[in-house]
Amino acid sequence: MTQPWLGWLSELVAIPSISGDEARAADWVVALFRSSKLDVERVGNSVIARVVRGRGPKLLLHSHLDTVPIGEGWTRDPYAAQWEDGKLVGRGANDAKASVVAMAAALMAFAEDSDVHGEAIVAYTACEETTNSGMADVLAKIGRPDGGFCGEPTGLEIVRAQSGLAVLVAEWHGRSCHAAHVARVPHDNALHAACRELSATAPYLTLAGEHPLLGKSTTVSTVLRAGERSNVVPDRAEAVFDARLSPLHRASDVVDLLAERMPNANLKIRSERLKPVETPEDHPLVRAALVAANKPRAIGSNTMSDMALLAGVPAVKVGPGETARSHTPNEFVLASEVDAGVAFYTRALPAALEALAAQGVPA
Repeated sequence: MTQPWLGWLSELVAIPSISGDEARAADWVVALFRSSKLDVERVGNSVIARVVRGRGPKLLLHSHLDTVPIGEGWTRDPYAAQWEDGKLVGRGANDAKASVVAMAAALMAFAEDSDVHGEAIVAYTACEETTNSGMADVLAKIGRPDGGFCGEPTGLEIVRAQSGLAVLVAEWHGRSCHAAHVARVPHDNALHAACRELSATAPYLTLAGEHPLLGKSTTVSTVLRAGERSNVVPDRAEAVFDARLSPLHRASDVVDLLAERMPNANLKIRSERLKPVETPEDHPLVRAALVAANKPRAIGSNTMSDMALLAGVPAVKVGPGETARSHTPNEFVLASEVDAGVAFYTRALPAALEALAAQGVPA
């Protein structure tokens, strides 16, 4: 193992950083950037590093420090973080600490050997897997960037469109009674009402129309709650729906669709803040990213990331690793993938600044 970023990745994966508990990982990143004498600051458990050279566009490269919990099914220690035969197994190795170290290496290379003007910012956020609050804190600190690269495991495919996420809640109300008296006391079991209507949404629903990169917008029930005691017929039931929306649709469209299938449910939107985002295929940032990745065209992604908070900013999602490995037991990344990620970001960072400047982004 000759490349320093492979050692960095091993050290970072060995630090548990479940969402909301990223302090030690943030400490490690701050120390890494300070060892290279880069301008670095801490915003809660998020970290921001900058290289400013003259006047020019502001480019944000961002990824996240947090991970999902370990979960079941691991056959390896998720924090041992030892390279074996070019493979590193560990929670967060793929999603998204490989992107973290690749972006760090690229920023260091830009600081040492580039004459391209502009402001390059690398930000690593807390709470991406939960509330996206780290990204909100970073944007409040740095202001609106002129372009962005979101580091997530895409196999270095360039993602220029990402689905939005809306969370909806359906409620049914009935009349309770003691379970011993169901044969002689009037009642209305809310659990049964929910199940009858939920069956009309199985296995999932799609909205009319199809986005060329993201496909159909979907919604699926993911949580059902009813009752608290075994001897009481429940008078309330609640189901939660996850809706992945292309730019063709809004959360209100899902409400209309669910109302058709579940006429007795009370429907409300719990969250619709994570909007779909899309950068035009002919935007100079997209073209620069495609050239740097040696890819013929960009793709779409239905998985969520902090890119959702860059609505209105030209941005792409791209990074080493594969999305199918994320959140799985024995999550892993390959050394060859990390090396390729470093090479990509090292090419793409100055190329994107130049592309934004050529487009006439104000200096």
